[in-house]
Amino acid sequence: MFNAEFLRNPQALSEGKASARAYYVPYGLDDQLNASSRKISLNGSWGFRYNEKLHVFTKEEVAALSSKDFQQTITVPSNWQMEGYGRPWYTNIQYPFICDPPYTFSEIPSAVYQKTFEVDAINMRKFLRFEGVDNCFVVYLNGEYIGFSKGSRNASEFDITKQVLVGKNTVVVQVFQWSDSSYIEDQDMWWLSGIFREVSLLYRPHKAIWDFKVETHFDSHYQDAQLKLSFLAIQGEDLPCEIHLERNGMKIFEEHGCFTSGDVFKKTIVHPDHWTAETPNLYRLTIKTAEEVIYQSVGFREIEVINGEICVNGTQILLKGINHHEFHTEKGRAVTPEFLETEIRMIKDAHFNAIRAAHYPHIPEFYQLCDTYGLYVMDEADLECHGMLQAKNKNHISDSKEWQQAYLDRMEQMVSRNKNHCSILFWSVGNESGNGLNHQAMIRWCRQADQTRLIHHEGESRDCLSADASSYEKDVVYADFNSRMYAPLDELIDVATNREIKKPYILCEYGHAMGNGPGSLKEYWELFEKYPKLQGGFLWEWKDQGIKAERDGRETYLYGGDFGDQPNDYNFVLDGLVQADLTPSPSYFDIQRWQAPLQLALDFTTGEIKVTNTNRFLSYQKVTIEWAYKVMETVLEKGTLVLSVPANETVVSRVTFDRTACQKANLFKATITDDALNEGDSLPLFVQSVERPLAVVSEADHSLPFDHFEENDERILVNFGAYTLRVNRINGQWTLNHAGKLLVKSPKSVFWRPVTDNDFVSAKNWRKFGVDRIQTNLVAIEWFLESSNHFKLLIEEKHGSAGNYWHIHEKKELVFYSDGRIEYRVSGLPKHQYPETLPRIGLEWALSKEFVRTRWLGRGPIESYPDAENGTYVDVFEQASDKMSFLYHFPQESGNHMQTSWVEVSAENQLKLRWASHLPFHFSQHQQALATIDTAQHIHELVDSECIWFYTDHKQHGVGSRSCGPDVLDNYQLKLEEYHYELTFFFEGE
Repeated sequence: MFNAEFLRNPQALSEGKASARAYYVPYGLDDQLNASSRKISLNGSWGFRYNEKLHVFTKEEVAALSSKDFQQTITVPSNWQMEGYGRPWYTNIQYPFICDPPYTFSEIPSAVYQKTFEVDAINMRKFLRFEGVDNCFVVYLNGEYIGFSKGSRNASEFDITKQVLVGKNTVVVQVFQWSDSSYIEDQDMWWLSGIFREVSLLYRPHKAIWDFKVETHFDSHYQDAQLKLSFLAIQGEDLPCEIHLERNGMKIFEEHGCFTSGDVFKKTIVHPDHWTAETPNLYRLTIKTAEEVIYQSVGFREIEVINGEICVNGTQILLKGINHHEFHTEKGRAVTPEFLETEIRMIKDAHFNAIRAAHYPHIPEFYQLCDTYGLYVMDEADLECHGMLQAKNKNHISDSKEWQQAYLDRMEQMVSRNKNHCSILFWSVGNESGNGLNHQAMIRWCRQADQTRLIHHEGESRDCLSADASSYEKDVVYADFNSRMYAPLDELIDVATNREIKKPYILCEYGHAMGNGPGSLKEYWELFEKYPKLQGGFLWEWKDQGIKAERDGRETYLYGGDFGDQPNDYNFVLDGLVQADLTPSPSYFDIQRWQAPLQLALDFTTGEIKVTNTNRFLSYQKVTIEWAYKVMETVLEKGTLVLSVPANETVVSRVTFDRTACQKANLFKATITDDALNEGDSLPLFVQSVERPLAVVSEADHSLPFDHFEENDERILVNFGAYTLRVNRINGQWTLNHAGKLLVKSPKSVFWRPVTDNDFVSAKNWRKFGVDRIQTNLVAIEWFLESSNHFKLLIEEKHGSAGNYWHIHEKKELVFYSDGRIEYRVSGLPKHQYPETLPRIGLEWALSKEFVRTRWLGRGPIESYPDAENGTYVDVFEQASDKMSFLYHFPQESGNHMQTSWVEVSAENQLKLRWASHLPFHFSQHQQALATIDTAQHIHELVDSECIWFYTDHKQHGVGSRSCGPDVLDNYQLKLEEYHYELTFFFEGE
């Protein structure tokens, strides 16, 4: 009798399943590629019945079910929570149930699915294949029990030949939301349930290849290669096969033979085109029997560790990697190959060459896409038990023999299914699951099953840290290379220079891309390029996992806790390089900049351009560089360079330009055009510029008096044509009107910014000091009419917070000129027990909404921060004012522009406000008040103000990656110490 006991038995893994095999699609002899008559999709509409209470259907109950019992329908594949049943639940580490393995909830929700399909009268075996069902499921066909399976992200294939009928058949699947296997599926993602991957019916001959393995091995010079085809399982003896290999329609060889299980076919291929992430050359292997055809892509590549370095085809590689979850903002974990292809194109555009299937095997088509586009894959077993930290023993399950078979099963399922993909370089035994005896068993099994790839185990590397976790002390023993998460830069340097650590070292996670950040990617990449032992890493992570919804009539994105899911880990699920709707965040362009295969270095004075090709394999025969010397937007001289840049080499050239004509230039800019490489190759535009300081503030015109000037004990009133300036002599505040309409108010000093996800540690300290609630006391104010064309205002203020013994003593000197400019000179001195750092030091301006355009000389076109330049460069840019900040799905600080010389905002009627300084400053602007952004927790909560909030900052604090990684590096922190800055404000227009 089938009962609920299997839901809490970690040794009950499956029943009735066929043995795991390599993934392939069987074809009929006359089928066209990608149009198999032997694979029938059962995707689409299924009858659906949701049960909130635990009930395991018996065979008799299943047999009694009719269409009347299924009042609802659901689309397969899907997650039922995304279709309105139950609720999504997000946790990172903690289990959503009492930590008491193997028990989860006493009431386990489930759903019963029903589908009727037709079967032809063909004398073949029939298989029912599920690519993924979360969490575990039981299958019935025509009322007969077929089997069950656990392992949400692994395939399950059932031989239904004996139960299937010619004509109509009805399959019933009961899916349970939780089971003992939930303890080892505790990945950092939404808990979502249901048949979320493809379901298919397969027709197979009675004599057929069941499983095979393809390997390629180069000779010692990596010129000729051996193709090795192992027939691991064949149904029937002495199966006649035709084997041929082709590339781009040209046949390489064709062989015939009879094979049985255990046989091996070998063929030497002379000078095959190599497969690498840079040169993803693929061949097509065809295996044809009397009744069936199987196609398999083949890439000739070999992965080894040579002299302590990970090498592909004998050459050391650098992993420019990204961690990738399968997630769609509206469909949950039910992703299509077409959607994944869109993502992979974006991933390649950011110059990633590696991808970690975090933290489970992906859909089969994912690996073919990686083969095709060129991505080194770390394939990871569907295994994580991070929540066992609650038991104060990370190896509680991982050391348990009761769970060992479950661990081994997940390794075997992954390796067996995906072993024939050339893109896979690494097998990973899981994520954040400790370092136990069961992992060692997985590694031993894997070494026997596949000697052509390297094995990864980040949990073992955690045990290589010193007792206080301050240093990495030794090599891993069982895994093939060292692997760390979020290691600080000093650890990387220590490892790189420690001769006792001989195995390669990578970061399986780094640069936590949550919200605004991460910072210091530049510094990581400088170390990766400098030290051969440091072989790159995998950025965390590709995409926010926000769930799209509508609230208050506006589009928004939800996260942990928004569905009443308790406990939860809040917005930690919004930690991607792109947003849930695939909008690239600014940090996408930062990593794109540092991973770009072509790097430029410019010398303003000499016109020298240095081009470095960081590729390991791919040379560029035709790199076209467009260069220009400019003053502001005016091009003084320009030209084009065409260079050949071999892989892993630097080429230096010098442009010829008229030095006299370019004397006034302030910018030297070079652009690699996106179509100027090898034929058929392209790269996203790469722009680099260097700046020479330029006088952007001219001397005031002292010859003209004020049009009208009057003053009394309370105010000063000045007219400049249609402009009216009013200055309050008591508090120093001023307003500027045009034709009676308010344009701008006097700014106030500002030290707070809307907290970023990566600020959260610093923000606790800032809040302790009251930086978020600064009060200002006016100490003194004086004014001087120094001549008929200018007057001066001297203001002293103390900025501090109630309940704290510290303040900033700030002095402001304002000089108002008759030509309309206002010069600000600001100095500040911290006193008493003040915080070590601040978020920002600057001025907050309230502007009229009529200023709809923004133009500036500084870093652009997108936001930049001290430790996150985001691929920006210095030039003159223009943008709509309401597009000047980035809309992070969890609202926070955004839109800062560094290295600014001047910025102006303009209205449709040609009115302009302008800020400039001899020293670079920062600026940003928002349609919402700072407090609104800081308190909003979703984008639909952002309410526009009646004015534009404009910020001119002396400095800002860096962003770092402290949400899950190192804090802002010391040299990017905004230290609170004595400061001075100057700024000139202008207005113009009739």
